Amino acid sequence: MKVRKTLALLGLVTVGQHAVAHAHTLDEQRFQLGGVDVSLGLGLLNGQAQEKVYDAYDGQKISQLNWDLKQVPTLHLGLIYHPLDWLSLEAKGWTKVAKGDGHLQDYDWMDDGGEGWTDFSDHPDTRVQKAWQAEVAATAWALKRGGLALGAMLGYQRNELGWQARGGRYVYSSDERFRDNAGEFPAGEKGITYRQSYATPYVGLVGVYHYRDWTVESRFKYSQWVKARDYDQHHMRDLTFAGNQGNSGRMQSLALAVSYDVNPKLSVKAGIDYQVYAEAKGSVVAKDLQSGERDYYGGDSGSQSSRTVVSNLAVAYRF
Repeated sequence: MKVRKTLALLGLVTVGQHAVAHAHTLDEQRFQLGGVDVSLGLGLLNGQAQEKVYDAYDGQKISQLNWDLKQVPTLHLGLIYHPLDWLSLEAKGWTKVAKGDGHLQDYDWMDDGGEGWTDFSDHPDTRVQKAWQAEVAATAWALKRGGLALGAMLGYQRNELGWQARGGRYVYSSDERFRDNAGEFPAGEKGITYRQSYATPYVGLVGVYHYRDWTVESRFKYSQWVKARDYDQHHMRDLTFAGNQGNSGRMQSLALAVSYDVNPKLSVKAGIDYQVYAEAKGSVVAKDLQSGERDYYGGDSGSQSSRTVVSNLAVAYRF
């Protein structure tokens, strides 16, 4: 009986030593000093951005435009370099590579009668013209033990989203009656072109866990220093609106990924990234394209925000 227990104990110790050695091997492969990881993948972008206009005097909401992103195909590129045992440098990004579905719904409140919106237009024929994000980051690894690594990130990212809405239908209110005028815009006619951009320095946390040939990674990013800008062109009215939402917007992002090592050099990775830019308010400059006349609306006259989900499948190679 004692012999069996002794053999069993020796077996557990051997398995434990093998697992620890395996974890250290993975750690050495994943964070090899001077090593470079290159990744290439495809993904899908979904989400919604909002554009709002407020009365500069009383703060009442005048207009809200909801711009949807649906199944927009994306191309992903990434590069990671490990110059020091405790430091990783990263550059990565994604961009739209094919047409994706968009949708615009435009609501206006032209009075404070309390009966809800007074004017509405719906534009199913909305094209996603721009969608991209690029970032650079440095990660300082505070802990690397066996298959576990924890680090703090410092990074900077830029992104831009853009749409063009055409045709559609509308329901407007006249001066005499409520929602009494309904109709359709000519199919294919340009209605509104809109884009929003964000320049974002951020801080973050990253955790990586290796077990055998599998790796789980989680990243959290946060910023309260977002530079947010947007631009809106109403083609039928020959008007543009340029929004300056300051440099103190907020962003939060949570990303999860799982990868599998096909061999010590090659791996496949599936991930998802949920990102929120909270509503940022600022001034608006309106311009009449025919007369050239400009009007400035200060305070919190306009705002922009967005929520996006990017999923992707990639292959990575370690040099």
